[in-house]
Amino acid sequence: MVLAIVGISQIRVNNNMVKWFKEKSEIRQADKIMNENLGGTSLGYLVAQTNTPEGMKEPENLKYLEGVQKDLEKVEVVGKTTGLTDLIKRMHRVINQDKPEFEKIPEDRKVIAQYLFMFGMATKPSTLDNLVDYPYQQANLMVQLKTWDAQAMQKVIDRADDYQKSFPNGNLKFKPAGIAYFNLVWNNEVLFDMVKVFILALILVYLILSFNFRSFKWGLLSYFPLIFTIVLIYGVVGFIGKDFDMPISVLSTLSLGMAVDFAIHFIQRFKQRYETEKDLQKALIWTVERPGKGILRNALLFSLAFSVMIFASLTPYITVGIFIACLMTISAFLTLIYLPAFIVLFRRFLITELKTEAQNGSINSP
Repeated sequence: MVLAIVGISQIRVNNNMVKWFKEKSEIRQADKIMNENLGGTSLGYLVAQTNTPEGMKEPENLKYLEGVQKDLEKVEVVGKTTGLTDLIKRMHRVINQDKPEFEKIPEDRKVIAQYLFMFGMATKPSTLDNLVDYPYQQANLMVQLKTWDAQAMQKVIDRADDYQKSFPNGNLKFKPAGIAYFNLVWNNEVLFDMVKVFILALILVYLILSFNFRSFKWGLLSYFPLIFTIVLIYGVVGFIGKDFDMPISVLSTLSLGMAVDFAIHFIQRFKQRYETEKDLQKALIWTVERPGKGILRNALLFSLAFSVMIFASLTPYITVGIFIACLMTISAFLTLIYLPAFIVLFRRFLITELKTEAQNGSINSP
């Protein structure tokens, strides 16, 4: 349990839809080759916004944008950046006989305005629209990332924020956008919300168990196999480096009902047997031998049924198959091992309450 808790602390909440395909699939191979030889397949934007129209024609603003751009290129996951500054520096160099020393932002605002006018007349309007809006109040800095990890875009945003804190500029504000940013927002909103819902569901399940057994003690007892199973499985997830992605987050809530089902069945049958047997040891042995066989068979059937998903082509299906197979198997064995042990260990508190229930005739009630 201690090792499992350490493993849980290493889990990273992250979404990478390219990894939903197997490593040897054509998509994964193509993505890998393109990231190795090109700027990157995941595209994010940083939109620089000024306070006044035509603010992006000001040399100071463009130089600051260039500083942010160069700083972002130092981030490991960033393969290439493209922005308005690249266009203006290139035109300034070509106009001045292609001399390398002129590949810089001009100091004159009018020169920059003329370059933008010339480029707009010579190309399709959409080409310039990808870099700057018509009022020249917003400029788009395109950032190509070499991975589809949601945390890659977070590194870009954090790096831009750190640059603005180190070199404040009241004229420019940066706003993230693009498919990489969408993936980050989706990751934070969906996956982190699933974590919150999972914690709330744990509390709700305990209350339902307590209500079902009409006892907080028996509700807590039936809760142990569930908690132990989840902690063990997610501990392994953390140690093997598996990200907490969409399939895992959905399974986390589904696992609650599956893992607790065996415990409910075991305790209910034990209570019924103890009422007639009046002997703790005999009642436990009978429950493990008789209903226990049904629990193990049920777990085996579920595990085998979901194990066929291991041969699927997409990794989420494989994750579902392995996760549920492990969940059913572990929860079944923990139910048959932990529950008898806990009942014996805490019999002083549990059996007294059980005798009270038998006297009231509430054990067999629906």
